[in-house]
Amino acid sequence: MSRSATAKVLSIIIIVFATNGAACSPPGSRPGGDATLSTQGGATAPLDAASSSGFDGSAAGATGGVSSTGGAGGAAGGSIATTEATGGLFSSAGAGSLGGSTGTAGAAGTAGVAGTTAAGGTAGGSKTGGSAGGSKTGGVAGGAGAMTGGTTTTGGAASSGGTSSSGTLAPNTGANVRYSQAMQVIDGFGVSNAWLYPPASKTGVYDALFSISKGAGLSILRNRVPFRENPNNDDKFINKNTDGSYKYTANGDGSKTFSLNWSNWDVGNTSTLISDIKAAGADYQVTKFMSTPWTPPNNSVSKWKVSDSYKTINYNTPEVGGTLDPAHYADYADVLADYVLGYKAKMGVDLTVLSLQNEPNFQCTYESADWTAAQFDTFLGTLKTEFTKKGVFTQLPALKIMAPEFQSVKEDLVVPILNDSNVSALLGVVAVHQYDYTKSNASSYTTPTLTNSLAAGKRIWMTEFSTAAWTADTSITDGLVVARLVHMDLVVGQWSAFNYWWAWGSGNGCLAQSNGNQPKRLYAVGQYSRFVRPDWIRVDAVASPASNVYMSAFKNPAGNQVAVVAINTGTSIVALALTIDAGRFGSLTTYRTSASENLANVGALTGGTTVNVSLAASSITTFVGSVGP
Repeated sequence: MSRSATAKVLSIIIIVFATNGAACSPPGSRPGGDATLSTQGGATAPLDAASSSGFDGSAAGATGGVSSTGGAGGAAGGSIATTEATGGLFSSAGAGSLGGSTGTAGAAGTAGVAGTTAAGGTAGGSKTGGSAGGSKTGGVAGGAGAMTGGTTTTGGAASSGGTSSSGTLAPNTGANVRYSQAMQVIDGFGVSNAWLYPPASKTGVYDALFSISKGAGLSILRNRVPFRENPNNDDKFINKNTDGSYKYTANGDGSKTFSLNWSNWDVGNTSTLISDIKAAGADYQVTKFMSTPWTPPNNSVSKWKVSDSYKTINYNTPEVGGTLDPAHYADYADVLADYVLGYKAKMGVDLTVLSLQNEPNFQCTYESADWTAAQFDTFLGTLKTEFTKKGVFTQLPALKIMAPEFQSVKEDLVVPILNDSNVSALLGVVAVHQYDYTKSNASSYTTPTLTNSLAAGKRIWMTEFSTAAWTADTSITDGLVVARLVHMDLVVGQWSAFNYWWAWGSGNGCLAQSNGNQPKRLYAVGQYSRFVRPDWIRVDAVASPASNVYMSAFKNPAGNQVAVVAINTGTSIVALALTIDAGRFGSLTTYRTSASENLANVGALTGGTTVNVSLAASSITTFVGSVGP
């Protein structure tokens, strides 16, 4: 990537872990089972303690060829109605740009020329070159890769100047931060407020979660779409006629417009939270909003769901289990369209991501629904038709559709969609939950790679993880366990978002504690989320530059800031020489979380082409600074 003669600001984040330890996860029969009950007006709401999680829509060229086609662009201006990216990174800017459909980077390991041909770059229309293309000898993945769009090929990936015949990044022989080698876009870090009432002391809890000066600086909020119709706990989100049927207006094009109750308690709580976030001003920068339904609407009159092999519908608890009746696919798509269109008017912000279903592969005792891969594929075609009728894509061009929010890290439920030219472009985000990360495997866990989704150029979001089922722990040990998972997801999984389950409360299922005594896991996530902002791009870095240290690196969309994240799983201080493949570091300010520190500013280091840093034992450290020629 070309560099200007002027100095560029470089924010460097180095996150260091030490010892792994016991963590926590939600109460219930499995991670993510039923949790405690939340009271609302005398009723109780079953809480899925495991289930919970937008981005600018334009597509960028392949920053040197992230996918095998060398940076083919994505959906123009973020419109999900156009062709999705087959190889390029989504941009953080440049709405309306085609995103580099002509990139040829990395074919069979040859020079990655996408930087000069893929219009869009990492900042959409604002750049004409991918951020890594022309200056490197090889794209991130060559056209002859082992998997379309993956990061391994038969000879494509390159280090600073070299190629690797094995199909992986060549061994590092120089800088351990490869600033010019772009990987995936980071959409952000977040939490869910599903079923939650505002904490008694809002300011302290909200500051801890959302403040970019005092707390973690989270940028994604996930809320629940309240379709439960249990006779004893009816969310009453869809207004009904006296006979229990849903109120709607029939439209001339065959679609229906349903009457929705935006005063519903859960939606109302979300509206209040968003208002509080907006009122905080620039210190809170939540920019991406995601909604997830736990079940389609269903009652004894509507009968939108039918029994399946897992669950016989019981109309005393019609929200539990079963599957959506194909006869009501259009009805459900219309309701979702009405929800999306009403969200901005009622919440004051655009909805960034709409999920189709929470944990469609998990049979439980609370609101839920089962979906097969074929059902998702067929329903998405219906949703495309109904959303088009109602002008959803025109009014909200940056909206992304998400599936499947699997209970574990798998992608089989979306593979038919990825291979279906009619709807593949409509799927903007592939989402997973991470309850396969357990207390017993926390020290050895490696994030699975969703090869098909990466090959199709899809963003991958981890929309729910919690340590609530683990031994209660708010110490640095717990923080280090969570931080290691963040690293694995971003670096090994090449995912774009990390979202914890509940935002606040009194247990390990919550990222922040309502009593103000914040757990180290909050600050561990904050070592990433406060500094790696939405739309930043992960760049290549040596994953383990020293024993017990894991490292990752990021840069901002303009390419003039960088963040380096390292994880130290040892119990001793680690001395590390931090180097970069372009420019030189300026003075680096150090922020650290340890047993006695929480995102504390612990001083500055003198810059240079190499900066010697000391990573404290059992700590997470962030270095922020500048870089110049």
